[in-house]
Amino acid sequence: MPKLIGRVADRWLFPKDRHEAARITSPDGTVDAVTEMIECGAPCSSTYAVSVVPKGGSAPMDAVQEVFVADDMVNVRVQWKESRLLDISYDKAFIRTFRNVTYPLGRPGNEESWRYAVEIHLSPSSARFSYLADTKPNKTTQ
Repeated sequence: MPKLIGRVADRWLFPKDRHEAARITSPDGTVDAVTEMIECGAPCSSTYAVSVVPKGGSAPMDAVQEVFVADDMVNVRVQWKESRLLDISYDKAFIRTFRNVTYPLGRPGNEESWRYAVEIHLSPSSARFSYLADTKPNKTTQ
């Protein structure tokens, strides 16, 4: 019973609002990159989720199909570099989930459908830290 009460209280205290923020069709017109924002209220930061779906398809309700999930993102940009290469760039991100390859047309039992793959690249704007503060030692304290 306590677990049930905990789940109900969690949904009441931290309701999730999930909405599509952007949709970009691949250059070959086959699939869409869908960026969603997930909000759970004041105590939580905004979460971004990116999925690749058949063109015009709904964003997945199953987290297994998400290729990228991050909190605390700053200046997120999702763009196609070419038909099967998706780039996710950002200044800051706390990345919780990332897969670099997805098969958005794959259907169990249909071997041919698994041949269309999309690769996902991450491109932080800094070559150094993209989430933690720069931790270089101060020269005066050495």
